[in-house]
Amino acid sequence: MIYERRDEMTDLVGIDAGGTLIKTVHIKQGEYDFNTFPLKDINEVVTWLKDQHPKAKLMITGGKQSVLAKLVENEVELVPEFEATTRGVRAILERSNLTLPDDYLVVNVGTGTSIHSVNHKSAERLGGSGVGGGMLMGLAYLLTGRTDFNELTQLAARGDRGGIDLKVKDIYEGTSPIGGELTASNFGFIARIQQHQVRDEDVLACLIGMIAESILMMAIPFAKTIPTSTIVFIGSTFQSNPLIRKQLDHFEELFEISTFFPQKGQYSGAVGGLLYR
Repeated sequence: MIYERRDEMTDLVGIDAGGTLIKTVHIKQGEYDFNTFPLKDINEVVTWLKDQHPKAKLMITGGKQSVLAKLVENEVELVPEFEATTRGVRAILERSNLTLPDDYLVVNVGTGTSIHSVNHKSAERLGGSGVGGGMLMGLAYLLTGRTDFNELTQLAARGDRGGIDLKVKDIYEGTSPIGGELTASNFGFIARIQQHQVRDEDVLACLIGMIAESILMMAIPFAKTIPTSTIVFIGSTFQSNPLIRKQLDHFEELFEISTFFPQKGQYSGAVGGLLYR
């Protein structure tokens, strides 16, 4: 992804210090150069900044911005998180091949979820939820004992929700009032669960399905208030997670919405910090 050179930004580093990950972006040879670190390795981030960007001004946003700011020796400016997110997503969308209407909804799924109304002139945070990547990691560990995000998403992609989730068609013997493939109860097919051995793949598929459905059911009413049918999903929860994207795409026709997942969308906060003035 190539961006026009901005010489005044070469001594800046945009940093999104979130509840799970620390993401950085800086200009390198006319391009945005991206990096991601686990929050638990925050001292490695400090060392990296000292070695690679000793004189750079750090534009830090995110929930852990104050923690990181106290550890570094660089000049620091703290950037409001929601303004950084919306400013960054605009910049990323402008340089993509996506064609969007003037008004759209941005759903940022990181550790938790934040929802914003965005257009080319203004942005407003509408709401949020604790349902997000943090919930995915926590429940995945409680249910399967696994903690590696990439392993979780790869297993989930091979899973089958049919033996754990109760669908509408499992309740109605004849014609149902709504689509039979819709989820009637997440993790609710007790009779089948008791009869069959449950695989981690299936549990994780159901967990990601529940999170995707919960986020979408929260986002759609907000989209209607704008009003818009365009929903842009960003955040690290979508990185290397094809199942959650598939689950959200699945509802496009049913709810008459258009879903978009911009490349590098998880770096919106860091990019917005870099561009903040």
